[in-house]
Amino acid sequence: MYKLPPLSSIRAFEAVARLGSVRQAADELFVTPPAVSHQVAKLEEYLGSPLFIRKGRSLLLTEVARDYLTEIRPSLQAISRATATASHKKSRETLTISAPPTLTAKWLMPRLSDFFQSYPQYDVRLIDRMTLDAKEREIDVAIEYRFDADSAFISRQVLDDDIVALANPDYARRYDLTSLDALRGLTLIETERRLNSWRSILSDFSWLPDQRFLAVGYSLHAFEAAAYGLGVALGNRINAEGMLASGQLCVPFAIDERYLPPLPKYFLSIPPQKERWARVAAFVEWFDRDPVNDLF
Repeated sequence: MYKLPPLSSIRAFEAVARLGSVRQAADELFVTPPAVSHQVAKLEEYLGSPLFIRKGRSLLLTEVARDYLTEIRPSLQAISRATATASHKKSRETLTISAPPTLTAKWLMPRLSDFFQSYPQYDVRLIDRMTLDAKEREIDVAIEYRFDADSAFISRQVLDDDIVALANPDYARRYDLTSLDALRGLTLIETERRLNSWRSILSDFSWLPDQRFLAVGYSLHAFEAAAYGLGVALGNRINAEGMLASGQLCVPFAIDERYLPPLPKYFLSIPPQKERWARVAAFVEWFDRDPVNDLF
């Protein structure tokens, strides 16, 4: 907790010191001269030292007052600038959310209309990030994809990572996709920079070196490629839920757990200094309530 004297006393002292007159300070502050003198006396009592010496009609600063004024003036100027900036800001606030790009496109965006309906006073900015960097000050809240929570943030797991094979239903029937062995000779669609991949899952299969691959930058592109019948993709069930529900994709078989590497999870993370921000609290409240919470 900051140990501060009354701001009204500081304002009165600074005005008298700058103008050299109690009356002029009173005119500037729209109060009476006795009120200014009272506030200066309160500050002198707080500091335990006199601040002015009267010489004729002039008020001279004591050494304590000169040093004190030198220290507090930059802070008063900073408060003035900050106040001017805050008073001219638009009334609408922008909530900045970071999340993995496919989760944003396939899971978050379809639900944003409900957030806008619940909190019409906020704008939203979406940024593609797999994880939240403590040095990045602009992000208010993040949905992270990682193995463990980062202690630098207020973080909790919200979703397990369920990795599944994804294919066009007609494609799955045509090639009788019932197991990993059925992938032999087919095109495997991979997302670059994934923490898990067909190559890691199929590493023990002798036919892997001869397999054809289609590599794309984002999982949402892998889903589209699979929907077009270009091969079999690997992805998160939660990200593909919309395309699964519409029948564009299906999960042709379950992947045996013994072939799956350790999997990351989704975490909802907030920088500690932003936990009590109204817009962040609004997003967390929306995220936690039904129907959103029913999905987890």
